Amino acid sequence: MENYAALKRKCGLFLALIALLFANVAYAQQSNSSLIAVNLDLINVKDDMVKVDIVAPKISSDTVIYHFAKIIPGTYAIADYGRMVGEVVAYDAQDNLLPTNRKDVNTLVIANATKLVRLTYWVNDTFDTETGADVFSSKEQVIFSPAGTNILAGEQFWLNLCGFLGYFGSFEETPYELNILHPEHLFGATAKPDLDPSNKTDKFNYTRFADVVDHPIMYSRPDTATFKVGDMEVLLSCYSPNHLPQAKRLKPALERMMIAQKSFLGALNTTKKYVVLAHLSSLGNGEPKGIGALEHNSSTSAVFKVPMNTNDLIAVISHEFFHTVTPLKVHSKEIRYFDFENPKMSRHLWFYEGVTEYFANYFQINQGLITENKFYDLMAGKITYANDYKDSLSFTEMSKNVLLDSMKAQYPNVYQKGALIAMCLDILLRENSKGQKGLKWLMQELVEKYGAEKPFDDETFIDTITAMTFKELGDFLKVHVQGAKPIDYAFYLKKVGLGKETVKVPEANVFSIADQIYIDTDADAKQVLVTLEDKSNNFLNALDIKDGDVLLTINGSKFIPEDGYASLLLGAGFQEDDPVEITLLRNGKEMTLKGKAKLNYADADGFRFTDKTKLKLKDAWLKGK
Repeated sequence: MENYAALKRKCGLFLALIALLFANVAYAQQSNSSLIAVNLDLINVKDDMVKVDIVAPKISSDTVIYHFAKIIPGTYAIADYGRMVGEVVAYDAQDNLLPTNRKDVNTLVIANATKLVRLTYWVNDTFDTETGADVFSSKEQVIFSPAGTNILAGEQFWLNLCGFLGYFGSFEETPYELNILHPEHLFGATAKPDLDPSNKTDKFNYTRFADVVDHPIMYSRPDTATFKVGDMEVLLSCYSPNHLPQAKRLKPALERMMIAQKSFLGALNTTKKYVVLAHLSSLGNGEPKGIGALEHNSSTSAVFKVPMNTNDLIAVISHEFFHTVTPLKVHSKEIRYFDFENPKMSRHLWFYEGVTEYFANYFQINQGLITENKFYDLMAGKITYANDYKDSLSFTEMSKNVLLDSMKAQYPNVYQKGALIAMCLDILLRENSKGQKGLKWLMQELVEKYGAEKPFDDETFIDTITAMTFKELGDFLKVHVQGAKPIDYAFYLKKVGLGKETVKVPEANVFSIADQIYIDTDADAKQVLVTLEDKSNNFLNALDIKDGDVLLTINGSKFIPEDGYASLLLGAGFQEDDPVEITLLRNGKEMTLKGKAKLNYADADGFRFTDKTKLKLKDAWLKGK
């Protein structure tokens, strides 16, 4: 753990100390047509709310609209961030009130706008309102935790800045200056350089509102680790509600993964600094329950459950880091010119999320981190999970209409079928190029053709890919992605010598086998009980856990009787022989049991390499450049 000043020095953020003219905080106070100045006060938190001051640019129209984001890039559900904002008050230069009309939760109409100097308002956080409902299956309006906000005075602030500030109509491309007053003992981790040398104030500059949204900040007591991979600096910043240090423990796994990813991507990755913000949650009241991450150009904001293990870290962060290629370097006009109020969604989630998720699995076999059979099992698992969704559905139509209630429930299939689409394209590329070209080659070609500032046309993107590659890829995309015909994955895997087999795979949760769950809450929802209706659970047997035992903690995380879902989640993420420590009550007496995790296995449909005549093509697919 490092102190705040040391962190600033290490990250290269200290500037020469200069005398401040006005007390301790040099907040912007006057209108400047060239930028929008924002002041956040994280010290004087009131009723779990933060005060925001906006110094407006010079406005020439009689009225102006101040927008809060309805949705942000990388999320595929309506958030309506404005609903977390209280009354917005507008002032002129003499501090007289200007007329305002809150047209809806995200839209404030300001009259006499030529006189507007500043806005003030208070913002609540989203974590306190989370119910644990699935953002894609629930009719409730749930903001995905990594895209949310947290206000925990003196302790932690999770700042997705779209939750605190908005943009003026016609000023979306105007630069922002953000000044943050914060407790001295809290370090603000973000990919932007801090331009203020003080330990209690930070200053960040952004090119436009989209750049603001692209740079989350986490303030917390310093629990960080830094390292370099080639010319890229990596910062890991962790927050845990139990205050146990995490970064030093997680650094080796993150470093190994980043080295492998940089090696895999080669010239495709040009990131100079990458920041991982990790919020660990015990899933209790007021804590985030949306486990996962949100990608940004040079950072990832991620929420993990306590205890966090290295496998969770690798699975989540590897996916998000590959987003530095797509959609961040290759994307459509709908993303480059993202409409935060009336979004038009791209047709190509199979590309943005599917290719990214495929690479997050594929690079591990390509770089020798996992075995071939493990990789085959990962892909077979995606086939199984994809069967839970509607298969005879145009993926481009689903993507374009993903915000509709009729399509929301289909969105998670982008991480299953989307990755499988990418796998098939990779195999087709290898087959038609005699092993010389794969999906990574195609991504490099697309990056060179487009890049971050030159978006592609959504409607003609598949034609563009076809022209750059082979007719077989175009036919596949038109039939199975634009069209609704289901994919025969075995047909494509056979091209690289794989045949169907029954394989043993671990159950996803140690507390369940198939549909049998081995823990439950009592009638009063005050205890989590073990319910051993049979003797087949290897995990419970190995630890000598008995029927009727009352579970208290597992590896330091408390079971939550009032939330059965959160308690069940504590059984996810274990690997064979992971260390386990459980505290429980048996016949009223507290006990601690220690041992190693023994997983439960089930038969599943899988694939194995069987056709040796395809060895060369298989090796080109898995190990090629």
